Amino acid sequence: MPPGALACYYPLHIAALGLEPTPAGDIAVRILGIDHIGIASGDLGKHVEIFGDKLGLEIHDVEEKDPYGGLRAAFARIGDTDFEILEDRVPDGDQKVIDQRDIAKFVARRGQGLHHIALRVADIEEAMRDARAAGLHVIDETPRPGARGSKIAFLHPRSTGGILIHFVERPDRA
Repeated sequence: MPPGALACYYPLHIAALGLEPTPAGDIAVRILGIDHIGIASGDLGKHVEIFGDKLGLEIHDVEEKDPYGGLRAAFARIGDTDFEILEDRVPDGDQKVIDQRDIAKFVARRGQGLHHIALRVADIEEAMRDARAAGLHVIDETPRPGARGSKIAFLHPRSTGGILIHFVERPDRA
């Protein structure tokens, strides 16, 4: 194969899709980076073993109680980004608190795996306003408390091409 032969196929250029690059100044929401990638788990211990022992990532901020009391979480660091591994505390509980059973329902419907991408922002209220102005459906009316002392707000997957995204503002990572 001649040098550069794959260049016309991979990576797929946005021009081939009939799209134009978006200059950075035209982006409505100011994103600082990827804060974490959420993983839905039916067995937190199993995923901690995979990410920590087998892949060698640093496991940190293991939380047995989230701000709402429904989720267990552990974080696995890779560079400046984390994997957030989530498991329902009581997936079959009768009294649902916010977020409780949502991960268990997700795992039952779709299996364990990628759940969401969290985008770091400096000012979550501004990000929510900008997202709405850009035509995105922000699920949360106001920011809610998230793991590690953060504030979070979710975008509906119907407005983001099927991907569950949430903004996260953390004072220690601004």
